[in-house]
Amino acid sequence: MIPEQLKIYKLIKLGKWNDYKNEKHEIKQFYPKTKQEVKDIEKETGFISQAKLPQEKGWRETKNYSYEYISEWKLNNQAYNYGVPTGFDNLGVMDDDTPNKRLIKLYEEHFQKTFRIRDHYYIKLLNWDCKKIVFFDETGEHLGELQGMGVQVVGAGSTHPTGEKYEVVDDLPIIEIEFEKFKEVFGKYMKKIKPVEERVHSLTSFSGDDVKEIPISNVISLGALNDVGGSCYQGCHPLHGSENGMNFRVDTTNNIWHCFRCQSGGGVPSLIAVMEGIISCSDAGSNCLRNEKGQKVIKIAREKYGLKSPEENLENLQPMGWAKSLNIKSIAEKYNMKRCPDCLEMFQFEERLGWFRCGCHKWLGIPKFMKLCLSRRVAQ
Repeated sequence: MIPEQLKIYKLIKLGKWNDYKNEKHEIKQFYPKTKQEVKDIEKETGFISQAKLPQEKGWRETKNYSYEYISEWKLNNQAYNYGVPTGFDNLGVMDDDTPNKRLIKLYEEHFQKTFRIRDHYYIKLLNWDCKKIVFFDETGEHLGELQGMGVQVVGAGSTHPTGEKYEVVDDLPIIEIEFEKFKEVFGKYMKKIKPVEERVHSLTSFSGDDVKEIPISNVISLGALNDVGGSCYQGCHPLHGSENGMNFRVDTTNNIWHCFRCQSGGGVPSLIAVMEGIISCSDAGSNCLRNEKGQKVIKIAREKYGLKSPEENLENLQPMGWAKSLNIKSIAEKYNMKRCPDCLEMFQFEERLGWFRCGCHKWLGIPKFMKLCLSRRVAQ
């Protein structure tokens, strides 16, 4: 039964507690006993737990439902979980990630008890802007979060991927606290978040011929991430979510990303592949876009992110280096290397200059081409 304290809030549908889905949308069931086992399954198999993930797109806007609707749905789908979107009607949920329950102790020293599920404290914060707050101690260690707009938490009565129930600890009303009073207690642990410009994904925001040079902020919006300095932004993974809200990091200077949950990452091509379901997040890394996967990324980059075919004018350039003594087209024939092994497009050769290009390579010379040829031979 869903607690009556949630009657005034909208609720959403989450996945089945023991379901795991991969990039091909195949579903398997696993039964891990610990959080570490959950992480190991996801990393080793590429199947991601659905227990905490919204199952419908647009859950923030339209795909959220009344208490009565979700209660009936849950009765007919008992193995499925439900979520509580935070930020609506000033609802905040404080989540303590510390081993010694540091945030919980601080809360209970200054405020009366409130509705609590596991280590989730439900609070109605008055005069709060409803933006998520991340807590750090003096050394920069992550302590937890106050979940706000754009986030959801797993509801009471649901089942964790380990099989444990989300039990109600304190069956009490959700109390109201003035945000300024809350800030007096927790202010020193609140991460100062700089405003982040929302990026609109548009074909006009980038125009170039190298997929690696597409700005990473064109692939994902930085609006939901925290500015942590040094041109880096960190927050919840945009695809598979996060337990602590800080498992995903991008570096806009170096145009790279990293997922701490999957211990994966890379540049723009791999991020496009993850976001478009071409590969799973756990598979992202070196050599993850071979053959048709690379071709799919190039196709999507051209359709959505402004990638263009190279159109350089080569008429006034003169041959240099190896191009004076070797013919790149003859090398291609010798190694049977007429098609790119990454994007599968046919190479275009400029014999006079000793250059080649394809969908994923701008004009490059003979040394790079020889390296491609030799790497293919080793792989075979």
